[in-house]
Amino acid sequence: MSVKLRQLAVPAFLLACLLLGGSPQGIWRNLILQIGGLGLIAWALMATQRSHPTSAGRLLLWLCALWFALVLLQLVPIPPQWWSALPGREPVIEGFELSGEPLPWLPVSLAPASTWSILPLMAVPLGLIAAVVVLGAYRSRWVVGALVIGTCLSVLLGAVQLSQGGPYLYENYNTERATGLFANSNHQATLLLATLPFLGALIGLQQGHREERRSRQSAALGRIVIALGAVAVIVLGIILNGSMAGLSLLIPVTLATLAVSLPNAGKTPRLLAGLAMLLMLGALVALAAFTDAGSNTTSVATRSDIYRITVQAIGDSFPVGTGLGTFREYYRLYENSALVDSFFVNHAHSDPLEWVLETGLLGALLLGALILWWGTRAVRLWRAEQPDPIALAATIASGAILAHSLVDYPLRDAAIQAVFAVSLAFMAEPRTHSGGSQSRSRRRERAPRHLSLDDDGQVSG
Repeated sequence: MSVKLRQLAVPAFLLACLLLGGSPQGIWRNLILQIGGLGLIAWALMATQRSHPTSAGRLLLWLCALWFALVLLQLVPIPPQWWSALPGREPVIEGFELSGEPLPWLPVSLAPASTWSILPLMAVPLGLIAAVVVLGAYRSRWVVGALVIGTCLSVLLGAVQLSQGGPYLYENYNTERATGLFANSNHQATLLLATLPFLGALIGLQQGHREERRSRQSAALGRIVIALGAVAVIVLGIILNGSMAGLSLLIPVTLATLAVSLPNAGKTPRLLAGLAMLLMLGALVALAAFTDAGSNTTSVATRSDIYRITVQAIGDSFPVGTGLGTFREYYRLYENSALVDSFFVNHAHSDPLEWVLETGLLGALLLGALILWWGTRAVRLWRAEQPDPIALAATIASGAILAHSLVDYPLRDAAIQAVFAVSLAFMAEPRTHSGGSQSRSRRRERAPRHLSLDDDGQVSG
C-alpha cells in the first residue's frame, strides 16, 4: 500500500462518520461505520508496519482495552445467589417470584441484550484511535480538512433546513432547528464547537510558515483567509443552530481557539486558555440549572430533575451499576406514573451520570482515569516549549465535547465519537501532527553535509 493511500484511512473514515453518523436512528448507516471501524481494528492487529506509540498513546490504548473489558464483564453470567444479593435487583427477583420460576444464572447487566448492543458501537472510536496511535494511517492536515469539509456541509444543510423546512436526515429530529447532518441540534452545535480550534491551529501553522519562509507569504496568507472564512461559516452555523449549549460555549471556545492561533505569543495563549476554561465552567452551571430537558407535561421538566432522580438511582444500584444500555428501562422505575405520557426520558442528559449509573464503581474509576489522563496530557501539551498547534486544538475540541457531555449526550452519535477519538489520539501522539516548519527544520538540521574540494583545494561543506 502506498504511503499516501495509507494516510487517507483516518481522514476518509472521519468524513464518513460525519456524513453517516449523525444519530443512532440511522441503523444501516451506523452499521457501515461499525464495519469500517472493525476493519481499522483488524488492520491494526495484523499490520506488520506499525508506528511506535508514546507512553501516553500506550496508556490510551490500555484505557480502551479496559473499556471493552468492562462491557464483557457485565455480560458474564453469575450464580443466582450472587446476583440476587446485588443492590437494585429487587424488581428482577420479584418478577421471578411472581412467575414461580427459580432464579437462573444472570449477568450483572439488567438488560443483557442492550449491553450486547454497545459492543458494535465501540468499533468507531476504537478503530480511529488504533488507526492513529498504532498504524499512523493519517496526515494531520488531511484529517483537519475532512473535519472542516464535513462541518461546513452540515452548516449548509442546516441553513437549507431553516429556509426550506427540510430536508432532515432522520425520522425523529428537532423541528424548526438547524440540525444539519444530525437529528439533534445540540449535537450539531457540538461538532461546530469542536471544529473551531482545529481551524485556529491551521491559522497558527500558516503564520509560523510565513515567519520562516518570507518568499511564500502570499500562499500562507491565502490559506489563512480560507481558514478565517471557514471560521465565519461555523460561527454563523452556531448562531443559526440556536442551541443554548452552542451559544453558551461559543465565547470560551473562541477564546481558546484564539490562543491556538497565536504562535510564539509568550504566556498570552495560556492566559486565554485559562480564561476560556473558567467561562466554560460558568456556562455549564447555567445550562444545568436553567435549561429544559423535556416536556412540562411529563414527570420531569428540567435537567436538574433528571439529575436528582439519576443520582438516587445510582445510590440504589451502586457499586455494581445496572448495565450499559439500561438507563431508559431502569429510570422508568423512578418516574411518576401519573404524569408520564408519550414523552419519556431516554437519557440522563449527562453522560457521566448515566455512565456511573450503568457501570457502577468500576465505570467511575475508569472515567476518572480517562479524565486524569486527559488533564495531565492537556497541561503537558500547553506547557511545552514548542507546542504542536494541532495537539493543542485537540485538547480544546475534546474538552468542549466533554464539557457538553456533562449536560447532554453528544457522545451517543458516531460522528461525535469519531471527533472525540481523533482528538484524544492527537493528544497522545503530538510528535507527528504539525508536518510544518518545526518538523521540516529539524529534518534539515539532521541532513548530512556533503564535503567537496573547491578550486583552491580547500574543503567546503
